[in-house]
Amino acid sequence: MKNKNIFKVISLTLITMIIFSCNKVLDLSPISSYNAGSFYNTQKDFELAVIGIYDVSQGLMGRLIPSDLEGRSDNISALVLTGQDFALVSKFTDNAVTINIRDTWNMLWNMIDRCNAVIDKIDAGTFSDETRRSNLKGEAYFFRGYAYFQLGWMYGGVPLIDRQMGIAEIKTTARSTQAETFAFAAKDFIQAAQLLPEVWATAELGKATKYTAQGILARMYMFQKKFSDAKPLLQGIIGSGKYQMATSYADCFLDSKDNSPEHVFQIQYKTGNLGEGNPFVAFLTPTGMRTAFFPTGGGEGMEVSEDLYNSYESGDSRRDFTVLKGFTTVAGQFDNKTLYFIKYAHGKIPANNQDFDVNLPVLRYTDVKMMYAEALNEASYNPNGEAFAILNEVRARGGLSPRTSVQIPTQEAFRSAMLQERRIEFACEYLRWFDLIRTDKAMSVMNAWLATTKEGAGTFKMEAYRILFAIPQVELDVNRDTKYMWQNPGY
Repeated sequence: MKNKNIFKVISLTLITMIIFSCNKVLDLSPISSYNAGSFYNTQKDFELAVIGIYDVSQGLMGRLIPSDLEGRSDNISALVLTGQDFALVSKFTDNAVTINIRDTWNMLWNMIDRCNAVIDKIDAGTFSDETRRSNLKGEAYFFRGYAYFQLGWMYGGVPLIDRQMGIAEIKTTARSTQAETFAFAAKDFIQAAQLLPEVWATAELGKATKYTAQGILARMYMFQKKFSDAKPLLQGIIGSGKYQMATSYADCFLDSKDNSPEHVFQIQYKTGNLGEGNPFVAFLTPTGMRTAFFPTGGGEGMEVSEDLYNSYESGDSRRDFTVLKGFTTVAGQFDNKTLYFIKYAHGKIPANNQDFDVNLPVLRYTDVKMMYAEALNEASYNPNGEAFAILNEVRARGGLSPRTSVQIPTQEAFRSAMLQERRIEFACEYLRWFDLIRTDKAMSVMNAWLATTKEGAGTFKMEAYRILFAIPQVELDVNRDTKYMWQNPGY
């Protein structure tokens, strides 16, 4: 179900330059970037403004979020010898001046700014189609909720900027608690679900829908251990009949299968040297690699841990589709030791390694079902129930035999089995660190892993305060009043 026509027929880069005069957002704090959106009037203005919001999501998911979140987990080797920021994140040596952490923070705030510009002005705009007005507003609410959700779990409570404000007002808006940040995000997701359509017309396939908003809200509830709140949302998506698990694991990640019923939401990319291609595929592998996927080399390289590679069960077809072991360098040397992700590299090979066509997943239907299985297990362990059926459906697609109460005899055992299955199913989908935190396994899993010989035998260690990332120093420098902005403890 390939369709790339939604909002990329016009260069998003050009649109952003026209609408928002803050392309240097990565060099600015969120306080100083609140200057966009002063002239929206017509329906077309707001349509272009919303395209600008999607544009931010491309940058976030194309490199920053994956390098911060996949890099933080036991899926990426902490011994990777590189000066890149994701190596600092992997080693738990990142701090308030680590560029990736700063840039992710700033891009999320830029997303909030763009959403607020739409939400503030859209009711006064001139529209020929009131349904269109509601849908566009829903998209802005969804992305604002998403940004606050990400900020909340990654950095802790943040200031809740719910409209466009002047710099003086922003500087006197204090950080909220994490719970307050999540509550704010929840309201946005609920509002978005009321305004967004269940499906879009083919020409706009790939945009956020009602089920996107409800699914990400359910993910946030899972993080908060609000399983009874997540369950009906997930059940509603399953019962909608609009989604289904892909027949094969490969079909979840091929560019020819983008926007298929496996995907509740993806970040859209389009090849063709338009500036809209996916750069993340090549970023995962190093320059100097020569394979069928990257005939001219890759990018910076995120080295996969042997722990992840060895955690696949014998016969699991997902391993060799996800991780590459064995390649020849451009110098003609064969490397059978270093491991790299190739999960998104099985489709068309572009002439430019930064220009892959494949979309990146934000929420897959498989994830919806697995979260639902977790919620069912939290309500009651049932070895003959739907939770087991879902777990085994996912395993069967990977070529594995079903699990029974013999291998999973208790509720806690099911939690562990699901965490492991999620690690395998969603490797390189930036969910491992999120899952470790929400299941209270981050400290035990990461320190046990870092203590292994292959990861430096204790050279690096995770301290409890690193559940959160540091508030970027540039933000603290702009707002020096500690009544309103302060660093997370430990940094």
